[in-house]
Amino acid sequence: MRNFNEKKNRGAQSWGPAMIRGARPSEGELRRGEAATWGRPPAPERPRMRLVSWKPLIKGALRGFATLELPIGLKLIDCPILIGRDGPWASLPSKPQVDKEGRQKVDVNGKRAFEPVLEWRDRALSDRFSDAVVALVRAEHPHAFDGAAL
Repeated sequence: MRNFNEKKNRGAQSWGPAMIRGARPSEGELRRGEAATWGRPPAPERPRMRLVSWKPLIKGALRGFATLELPIGLKLIDCPILIGRDGPWASLPSKPQVDKEGRQKVDVNGKRAFEPVLEWRDRALSDRFSDAVVALVRAEHPHAFDGAAL
């Protein structure tokens, strides 16, 4: 009988009021309780790309240059914004292609040739960047691309 009572008492002590009073909820339990009571807190706003400056310059398909600041703090200076059949699009900055004598190369159509200094991993990223840049320019300069379609 003694063994039975000892086991019974040990079990009762492990769940007794003293144990409950001293127990504290974990951080996760607190957050789940808050979410159940008040709903989920709003997600923190994600940092976004920012238009630092816009320099309009209409020359052929070129409509101007945008300077941008990425959320990581990197500035992209003079990203060209061009216009095509499907409307405006943005490109990363590039540099002139030069020949051995240091003169800028010209392509088969007589246009100056440029080469990239940065490039996106894939076309989808490039398109997302372009769309975001055009939207930023339009938001701050609504008439930047008026009547501009080739």
